[in-house]
Amino acid sequence: MIAAARCASGTPQRSCPRRAGRRQRSQRGSRNGPIIACLVTALGLPTVAHPTAAQERELRSYGAGAPEAKLMVFYSSSIAFSPIGVPWGATGLSAKSVPVGRAIPRTELAIEVSYIPRLSADQRTVGTDKPEATNLAPVFPRPRLAIRLPWALGLEGSWIPPVRLFDVTANVLSAAVSRAFDVGAGVRLTPRLSVLTGRVEGPITCNRNAANRGDQSLMTYYTFVCHGNDSRDYFDPRHVSGELIVARSLPNGRWEPYVSAGARGERTRFDIGVIRDDGSRDLDNPVLEVKTTRAYGTAGASWIGLPRTRLSGELFYAPGSVFTVRAFAGVHLW
Repeated sequence: MIAAARCASGTPQRSCPRRAGRRQRSQRGSRNGPIIACLVTALGLPTVAHPTAAQERELRSYGAGAPEAKLMVFYSSSIAFSPIGVPWGATGLSAKSVPVGRAIPRTELAIEVSYIPRLSADQRTVGTDKPEATNLAPVFPRPRLAIRLPWALGLEGSWIPPVRLFDVTANVLSAAVSRAFDVGAGVRLTPRLSVLTGRVEGPITCNRNAANRGDQSLMTYYTFVCHGNDSRDYFDPRHVSGELIVARSLPNGRWEPYVSAGARGERTRFDIGVIRDDGSRDLDNPVLEVKTTRAYGTAGASWIGLPRTRLSGELFYAPGSVFTVRAFAGVHLW
């Protein structure tokens, strides 16, 4: 998510001084040296004369209010492991017929789909005039497995295997534990604790399709700063979340609306992955990091109108980060 202030091709070389030790490509050096120097200087990228195998990466930490942090937290919030329905709702029975401490063990396999709102060019521009190519995936699908245990305990887990989808490769693990408390009149309180870790990879800093759709300066950036290669950027979220869910089963036992409120502590890193001509990773680019705690809330409902099936919808809101909608379809295996 690093952007460059662009320099026109006719800018004199002295107005964009070249950093010492910059290795220019011999075939382009005489013709494009001023352009490359301008772009490198505008980017603020450190340079070296020769690549080193054990080069230490620069780590840049941002506060929650920085533009870079806001963009990272937006996508971190978009993949948060929220309940999407009360863990182990009535499952076809009325709440009163499943006493706390005597819950019937079950296993549920489900698929979740979260909508990822598209960001405008202004929202994707952090600090300078280059918008990042973050609108790579319109939705975020996630398989889920849940186990209902005695003593009103529930376990949830998810693993997104590293399969490329929508030009993005995600390898994300999530888990949650919850405990239901029946407070009478069909109302239940469910505290829930969840964790999430993993990696999402995509061509965000350098994207050929975005360059082709952009203006000449963006294509120049892609050609010389990106070496004509799509980047392999890594987005590494780490979450620990806690929330309290309040749900009420309706008299017919088929609908269960709920609301929840919680907080998420996170450490999110973004590794800028510009790829050199020889296919190696350009270690001159920094790793961006944000550590923050964010409040969030959900509201939704589960429908248990079909045997061994649960359908849920949820509105997810993290103030200052994202507002989105999620859907869930699960089947009880046993």
